[in-house]
Amino acid sequence: MLTNEQKKSYQENGYVLVKGFFTSDQTKAAGDWLRSQDQESLAKTFTDQEPGVKLAVYQNIHNEESPISKLANDERVLRLASELMGDETYIWSSKVNLKAAWCGTVEYYHQDYAYWKGRGYDTLEMSTCMIFIDNHSVSNGGLHVIPKTHKIGYIEHNRFININGLSKSMIPPEKLTELHSEFGLDAIDAKAGDVLFFSAGLIHGSSHNISPNARMIILSQMNTKGNLPIEANDKVKEYNLSRVRHEVESCEQRLTYYKNKYQEQVCSDLPTFNSPVPKQEKNE
Repeated sequence: MLTNEQKKSYQENGYVLVKGFFTSDQTKAAGDWLRSQDQESLAKTFTDQEPGVKLAVYQNIHNEESPISKLANDERVLRLASELMGDETYIWSSKVNLKAAWCGTVEYYHQDYAYWKGRGYDTLEMSTCMIFIDNHSVSNGGLHVIPKTHKIGYIEHNRFININGLSKSMIPPEKLTELHSEFGLDAIDAKAGDVLFFSAGLIHGSSHNISPNARMIILSQMNTKGNLPIEANDKVKEYNLSRVRHEVESCEQRLTYYKNKYQEQVCSDLPTFNSPVPKQEKNE
């Protein structure tokens, strides 16, 4: 059961951290299992990987049988989420994010609802549960949140192509500066076994992990039965086409640029990009 203070934190700030939800033995077993697997084979496509990282995202874990899915499907998680949301809650999407030591990549500030809005969900009364498999702090690319931003509704996002080659959404920096001035910024400091519940409207993001300490989280997106999507199949298809159109257009633009860059250098005896060759190196 959640305390009144924890419920108040979720309602007022948009998130609540529940300490010691799982034991160290449970999280260690889950983490050890995943790290012992053939990482590359668990990546469904190259978009689940990053430079130097064979597996950055492990998808749809709540539909599988493993020590990882056992934590994601723990009935206490759904019970507490239902308590916070005031309605029966179910998991509709889940994954593991593995932010690798030395090179785990950035997640720009966004609202999770930016990815669900176009799929037929009328309201942002949805929730995310983050289960910490490893210790998690600013030192290894930990999560930051802008508290209370779940109360201001959906904010328009800009699209961009991330390092995985996927079309993603981010809140413009000038808007973040404005919101930071009003609401501040909280860093999430958590231990393995802690669980964070936060609203799909809460603005959050995390930095590159350039530390020697990897960090792994289970991420479950949850919805209430009172917020079932409208015309889900048609809406999801429309959303997918919109997202892929952006990916295709971006790829075409980059391909044209790189082809031209290549041809210019092929046709020139002199360097056509980067710094010119210094006269001391020309051996003239």
